[in-house]
Amino acid sequence: MILENQLAVGLSPEALFPLLADLERVAPCLPGATITERVDATTFRGRVTVKIGPITVGYEGTATIVEVAPDARRLVMRCEGRDPRGAGSALATIIATVESGPDGGAVGRIQSDVAITGRIAQFGRGVIEDVASRLLTQFAQCVERSIVSGAGPVGPQPPMSGLPPTEPAPAPVREAAVPAPPPSPTGGPRGTAPPAAPPPAAAPGLVGLVARVLWVRLRRLLARTGGSGG
Repeated sequence: MILENQLAVGLSPEALFPLLADLERVAPCLPGATITERVDATTFRGRVTVKIGPITVGYEGTATIVEVAPDARRLVMRCEGRDPRGAGSALATIIATVESGPDGGAVGRIQSDVAITGRIAQFGRGVIEDVASRLLTQFAQCVERSIVSGAGPVGPQPPMSGLPPTEPAPAPVREAAVPAPPPSPTGGPRGTAPPAAPPPAAAPGLVGLVARVLWVRLRRLLARTGGSGG
C-alpha cells in the first residue's frame, strides 16, 4: 500500500533535511524505534515496536539509505524487519522530501510503499494511515523540542498506541443524599399527614360533679313521692 504523510517543523528546510538523513540522531524521536548497530555509513540495524489497540508487534531489521540528494532535499530509504516471534514482517521503501512551509518553516513530505504481513495487517489501510500520521506528529514535536533546541535526543520514545484512545470509564455515580423535608408547622415531616391528636382528656372532677347533681335530683324526686304517699 502507498501511504502519504507530512510533518511540519519550525525550522528552515536547509536545517531539517540533514537531520532526516542522520538516522542515528533522529531515530530516538520516532516512538518505539531504536538503532542498535551501525553496519556502515548507510546501513543500520535496529528495532521498531508498534502498538495498535491490544496488539503489540516488535520488528527487528535494517534500514538502508539508498539515495541522498541535498540539492533537491530528497532522501530515499529502504527498511525491512521481522517479528522475532514469527508474528509477521514489514517492508517499506520511503521517499522523503523537504519543502518550504507557508510560515517560513519546513514541511516534510513522506511517501511510503509498505508491505505488512501478520496480525497488524488485519487493521486495514485506514488504521495504518492513522498510525503513521500520529507517529510522525510526535516525531516532529520531539525533533523541535530536543534536537532543534540543542539539547539532543531525549532518548527512545515509548511505542504509541495506533488506535484513538478509548473513552475513560465513567466514574461511579453516587446517589445524592436527599435532604429530609423541613418540618411542617404541625411538627411532622412535610408531605406526611400530621398524627391524629389524642382525644381530649376529661376535665378533673366532671364525672363526680354530674353524679352529685343526679343524686340530688333523685333524692328530691324520692322525697316528693314519699311525701305525697304519707
